[in-house]
Amino acid sequence: MTIEDKPGMAATRRAVRDAHIAWLERHRAMLVLAGPIMDAEGNSIGSVRVVDAPDRAAVDALTEGDPFARAGCFARVSINPYRIVFRDGVLAE
Repeated sequence: MTIEDKPGMAATRRAVRDAHIAWLERHRAMLVLAGPIMDAEGNSIGSVRVVDAPDRAAVDALTEGDPFARAGCFARVSINPYRIVFRDGVLAE
C-alpha cells in the first residue's frame, strides 16, 4: 500500500511518531516492510507498506488503527494486492 500525507502534517507526524512506532511493533507479524516516503529535502510525505494479511478487511482495520491515521495525517491510501515475483535474488514461482 502507499499512503500520501496531507500537506503540512510534519508536526503532527512528529507528535504521534512514538505511538506510531509502538503500533508498528504490535503489528509486526502483518508487516513485511514499512517506511516513509521522503521528498527531495528528506521530509516524510507518506508511507509504503507491504502487508501480509488474510483479507482486505484486515488491511483496512490495520490502516485505520495507525496513530498517523487517527491524527488525520492521511490524504490518500492506495491498497492493492501484491504478489512477490523476485525475492532475495531468487525468482519466486
